[in-house]
Amino acid sequence: MLRDAAVRLLLATGFLAAAPQLPAHAAEPSISLYCARGVTDYPDAELTLSTRGSHLVKVVFVGYRPSRARADWSLRDCLSTAIKFDGSRDIVASLWYRDRALRSPPEPLRPDGAAASLVYQAARHAVVVQRRETRP
Repeated sequence: MLRDAAVRLLLATGFLAAAPQLPAHAAEPSISLYCARGVTDYPDAELTLSTRGSHLVKVVFVGYRPSRARADWSLRDCLSTAIKFDGSRDIVASLWYRDRALRSPPEPLRPDGAAASLVYQAARHAVVVQRRETRP
């Protein structure tokens, strides 16, 4: 019931583009986010709520390959929007690019490097860049 009220509030304030796309009893509903809006370009973004692990934010630029600065800002803005929805769990953000052609596969974009992920750590209430160790 609390989640339904939160969804209605976020829809009313413009933080959500649509209500959850899956039934309320589904394990991992996805929510479209309004974030990273540019003058003429903006990505598709969604928050996938997890019942067990970290929530996921997926940001996809379609037909527009952003600069590194724009990619970083977009990813951080969408993560910030997701935190406002539910900051009780860790949230992992990912950034993608795909061509406008139907069925074109998405390609990962990594503004912080191939071995890094942007993550919201709920316990610390902080957004951090997590780097995986690379082995020689």
